Amino acid sequence: MAKGSTIRNEFHPFNDAYTGRAMTRLTAPEQVNHHPYFYYKMITNDNRYLIYASEREGTRQLYRMDLNDGSALQLTEGPDIHDFSCSLTSDDNYLIYCRDQRIMQLDMTTLKEEVLYTSPAGWKSNANPGLSSDDKYLVLVEINEKDIVPSKGDWSNFEPQWAAKPHCRIVYLDIEQRTSHIAHEELNCWLGHPQIRPHDPSTLLFCHEGPGHLIDARLWLVQKDGTRLRCAKEQTHDELITHEYWLANGSRFAYVYRHKDDLYHESIRFMDSNTLEEEIWMNCSKYCHFISNAAHTQIVGDGQLPEQHFIYLVDVALRQEQRLCSHGTSWKSYGNTQDAHPHPTFSPDGSFIIFTSDWEGVPCLYKVDL
Repeated sequence: MAKGSTIRNEFHPFNDAYTGRAMTRLTAPEQVNHHPYFYYKMITNDNRYLIYASEREGTRQLYRMDLNDGSALQLTEGPDIHDFSCSLTSDDNYLIYCRDQRIMQLDMTTLKEEVLYTSPAGWKSNANPGLSSDDKYLVLVEINEKDIVPSKGDWSNFEPQWAAKPHCRIVYLDIEQRTSHIAHEELNCWLGHPQIRPHDPSTLLFCHEGPGHLIDARLWLVQKDGTRLRCAKEQTHDELITHEYWLANGSRFAYVYRHKDDLYHESIRFMDSNTLEEEIWMNCSKYCHFISNAAHTQIVGDGQLPEQHFIYLVDVALRQEQRLCSHGTSWKSYGNTQDAHPHPTFSPDGSFIIFTSDWEGVPCLYKVDL
């Protein structure tokens, strides 16, 4: 199929078997469909359109689905599309996405594309760019090609890639000026998840990537000019910290913490990036991913234990967690390690949640109204 063509998704309404919650399956279980990584902006400000990836005719392309009628416009064509790494700009005018070693900007009206940045020879992009809240800047991680452990599309290279102690760097891109510089570089450490603090494009959050029981510490901060490198939270090899994200107002960032001896629970925590003061906020089920709505009145998380196969909704004011619905996913790979991960995310107004699951056969998109 060609860029600019339209497909039709047939919506399937049903009620969750565990909670009775009304839900809608947005895509058919006939080919792999999923939305972008959970902290990217993928739903337009009017809550009408959803950016997602669909595998058809042997390739994965990006689409824009109308959540009113299921029609979907194909946005990309050709090889090497990174199907989890795309984000709408704050005004919905552009989609920033990754193709091979390039960061692309796609005009959502004309579908015209422009290259914003190309990783230089000898370096490979991790395809996980972080966009600033004003759409002016972008950060990405690059890894030296000689240090890359080839991926088989599953988790088998995760520990070997950490053990390779790769040479990594964080590139800071000025989108308007088309200039870039190295904000941070480490010769023997795998870096990931670079994120720019909302309303403060000088502060970057990133992680030391790898197995939680092997890394030195996950959470790190640095300024865009490379100064004030600091470990946000020290940890032991008995502790796991994961899936950090900034609150929309930039006041703090959130993460989940667990100890290896606690089999069924973890805690949601917040940290002030200026003072590094940590708030141990509440215990919760074991989430693989979690995120707040824009107003930070609710938090959604995906339980990852077999007995915690639910999308959980947390009331921030009451500090109470409830089961919203079952995601029932297998977590398995369909060519990408993240394919069947739920990655729940809120609409801009917080009125519904989108997540992915393969409980009906292959990864499909689901919508839950709140």
